[in-house]
Amino acid sequence: MKNQFGSAKEIGIFPREEYEKKKWEKINDRVTVNESQYSFGDEDKYNNFITAQFDNESDRNQYKFYRSEWYRRAKEFDHGNAPLSVTCELVSTCNLGCTMCYTITEEFQSSVIGATRMLPWEVVKQVIDECSEIGVYSILFSWRGESTLYRVRDAEGNVKTFTDVLEYANKKNILETSCLTHGQLIDKNFAERLVKSKLNWLNFSIDGLEKEYNKIRTPKNKKNDPTFNAFKTVSECIKILDKAKKDLGSLIPQIRTNAVFPSIYKNHKEYADYMYSIGVNWVTVNEMLDFRFEEVPKEEVKIDWACSYPFQRLTVSANGSILPCTGAHNEEEGLVLGRYIGSPKKKIFKNGKNETVNLREMTLSEAWNSKKLSEIRYLHINNRRCEIKPGCQNCRHGMKKGGVTYVPEEWNLEKMQWENHIWRNG
Repeated sequence: MKNQFGSAKEIGIFPREEYEKKKWEKINDRVTVNESQYSFGDEDKYNNFITAQFDNESDRNQYKFYRSEWYRRAKEFDHGNAPLSVTCELVSTCNLGCTMCYTITEEFQSSVIGATRMLPWEVVKQVIDECSEIGVYSILFSWRGESTLYRVRDAEGNVKTFTDVLEYANKKNILETSCLTHGQLIDKNFAERLVKSKLNWLNFSIDGLEKEYNKIRTPKNKKNDPTFNAFKTVSECIKILDKAKKDLGSLIPQIRTNAVFPSIYKNHKEYADYMYSIGVNWVTVNEMLDFRFEEVPKEEVKIDWACSYPFQRLTVSANGSILPCTGAHNEEEGLVLGRYIGSPKKKIFKNGKNETVNLREMTLSEAWNSKKLSEIRYLHINNRRCEIKPGCQNCRHGMKKGGVTYVPEEWNLEKMQWENHIWRNG
């Protein structure tokens, strides 16, 4: 499908942290960093977003150093002593039935995720504790599922929820905590707890304005309810959170929204203006990637390309699997490093029968310094990442695509859904 939408510059969308990117871009042209994320703003607006998250100069300077290291490490192929950031997936399932999402399918949930849909409380605590001990700057408490659904019992039988996780991370002095959400579940009480937890920023996935959004992001139990308006619901949730911040005299969590470009290409300015009008602090937009198929066509693979993530971050899935990046949505064998210590063994349904995936237990430090991750880094440095299969060979971020204007083939722009809605080819 050819695009006629114009370039990012033409529609007023600019690369996030462009000033940092320019600072390091001449060192190594092979490494791409955040090229898929754009914003309706400029450097000043982004700096305001950052400044509001930290109430003292020391933390702001620490954060600036962290973001600079994010780029430097990638550009210099330096992994340092510990990851800069950890993605900790609390929940691997969701209560929405979005048209472009394969993670809610029964096949994915049984054969990829397995039986464990929520990371046990004791394991979450251990991850946070270790992050605090080894100097991890940032924890993103989300990945493929909806983190606000998090509800487990601790060893004593006490119920622990999403805000308990955030409060514990704040207690352990993690510099930056953040989360991605569909935002459909925020009421006054929840909003107040979010504010008090000192969450730095919360990203709402809002694909389009009312007409487009309601075609994509309606809760599964509301699909046949003509009185339910998902867009109005999420808008009200943002307003509730914004009011809670003001009532409690807090600038955090900073509210960020993100859309896939096909949902806003017709009215991108109206979209951005509306988001800012209801209390959003930072509006971003991403290209849309097609994760339905097993393999990327060879002619679409960027050969001269290296991923930055093995030098920056680790990911812990809700079933305890440790991976070098959030692009490994299917927990590909070539990328799984091990199982976080204390997490239950992964149980999946494969080839018509139940199987237990017996991964070696390890800490974040052990994973970061593991032989396997060292080999992954080596292959990326030496332009051999396509040898990592299954895994990096078919990474959607390593495809030839058009940046923010990219629209996968078979995505119907009017219906906001796949023409042939299947996960995996066959």
